[in-house]
Amino acid sequence: MSTNDVPGANSIHNDVLAMGCWAEHKDGSLILVNSTEGGRVIYSIFDVDTDPITEFRDAMPEKGFEKHFSWKKGIKNSVKWIWHDKTPFPWDRIIKQGAKDGIRYASAHDQLNAAQKVAKSLTLHGKDFDKEVLDHVQDIERSIPAKSVKQRIQNAISALKG
Repeated sequence: MSTNDVPGANSIHNDVLAMGCWAEHKDGSLILVNSTEGGRVIYSIFDVDTDPITEFRDAMPEKGFEKHFSWKKGIKNSVKWIWHDKTPFPWDRIIKQGAKDGIRYASAHDQLNAAQKVAKSLTLHGKDFDKEVLDHVQDIERSIPAKSVKQRIQNAISALKG
């Protein structure tokens, strides 16, 4: 049976948050719980609307995870996920929508290091941008205060950590 509460968040459901629990959103996004250890949840969110599919991995305290990913009717910023704890994760959805096999780096830093190694092996190198080469392109200038951008990023990070 599915629910809008993270498994274990509501005692009336008699369920437990554990590896393999997963959730789906009406936009097609999926959450997979990879592990629960030491009061923390290690999880992946799959955004199937991107090409290629994006997997975002993170960890947060279990209580914060339950609070953030359980739906609360009538609460303005509450997001409705449908949670499953007794059925296998639908990998076929990920694969059918074009997920590619291959290497999966543990962090963005590792991904950048790999890109640098490939560039070096192909003797590729960066160079200074010559604006005159593209002077036919219309200049578009946006002035967004750095403080505003920093605050938006901080708000997004805080929302994820619950």
